[in-house]
Amino acid sequence: MNTADKYSLKCPVCSKTWGPTSAEFTCKGCNAPTVVAMNTGGAGSFEPSKEPSMWRYFDLLPLCDRASIVSQGEGQTPLIASPRLADRLGLGPLWLKNETVNPTGSFKDRQISFSISKARESGARTLAVISSGNVAAAAASYSAIAGLKCIVFTPYNAPEEKLVQARMYGASFVKVNTLSSSEIFELVAEACPERGWELVSTAGLYNPYHVEGAKTIAYELAEQCSSMPDWVIAPVGGGGLIGALWRGFNELVSMGELQRPPAIVGVQSTLCTPLVDAIEKDLSAGEVVANPVQVGDTIAGAIADDILFDAYTALPAIRESGGRAVSTSDEEMLEAETLLARTAGIFAEPASASTVATIQKLRESDTIGGGDSVCCIITGSGFKDMASAKKLVPAPTQIDATREAFLRLV
Repeated sequence: MNTADKYSLKCPVCSKTWGPTSAEFTCKGCNAPTVVAMNTGGAGSFEPSKEPSMWRYFDLLPLCDRASIVSQGEGQTPLIASPRLADRLGLGPLWLKNETVNPTGSFKDRQISFSISKARESGARTLAVISSGNVAAAAASYSAIAGLKCIVFTPYNAPEEKLVQARMYGASFVKVNTLSSSEIFELVAEACPERGWELVSTAGLYNPYHVEGAKTIAYELAEQCSSMPDWVIAPVGGGGLIGALWRGFNELVSMGELQRPPAIVGVQSTLCTPLVDAIEKDLSAGEVVANPVQVGDTIAGAIADDILFDAYTALPAIRESGGRAVSTSDEEMLEAETLLARTAGIFAEPASASTVATIQKLRESDTIGGGDSVCCIITGSGFKDMASAKKLVPAPTQIDATREAFLRLV
């Protein structure tokens, strides 16, 4: 396919389009962030290659030069049936898309692999990232592979133990005296052109390309499922994941691989609810982006963004798919983290376990029926937050090294 025909940028409000070489990331008429619009080629054009990574879908990703790809085998994660967990939750088929097995332990590897490949294609040398956890680790790791400098900016309360992984990869860290991720984003976005940094966020509000890697989850589900689940449940911070899933499912419909997308459920912490508020109050994307919410002290830092950065795609993902926006408490997430580990054998961080907690809520309200099929996107590993996990397990029993002590064990 000719580069000029592969994709374009599009305003999600007025549908105005720009060519693939454009840097028009905001529609001046609508003040809306542009989104990537792929030319999928119509029915019968879903033809993945045999590459053992998400890059098997290169033809459906807005990158032109294969030589720019920065990859370490991200994607192609397992889709696991979990009958024991399904039985506990009173469900029909339950599937777990296990993103914890990505190279740095979260689905963010998909987004960062693509966004750093795109930055490399444009000649970037230094990357600026705003993150307190998963994005920082992914960006630092992939920057090391590409030989690029990476500077990570975090809120001042970012937990040290979550940042050790990223620091091992050699990234530089700066803590900013604020709890507001949107405030840091604005400051970094202003500094980037002056300092020659490339902003590698996973928020389409600043760059439409940097969330594209996540839609490969939708492509994989199409290949892994004999029939698409009725419901797909995913955690929501800035909204980039559910927005990307929605675009991926719609592209599959256009290629004749799906009749209709599944209903998408977005999950947030009860202490940070921009998506839930927007759906309940029927807010527009513009209203949501212009009004940051207050962020409480939650263990689910991975989904504690005060702005729904990808509101222009996340809100349609919920509304047009017939989905739901749900919030869960820290306590509910921790209970679900334990349940997930002990019935499905997956160790997930609290924000990821929120998807399992949400099933319980939607079953209790009969929103999800007992015969419905469900897929939870398990986005990040429990190794990301050992401090929370340590509180969920008892201390080991200690005994003497004697025969009698072993025989007394119950």
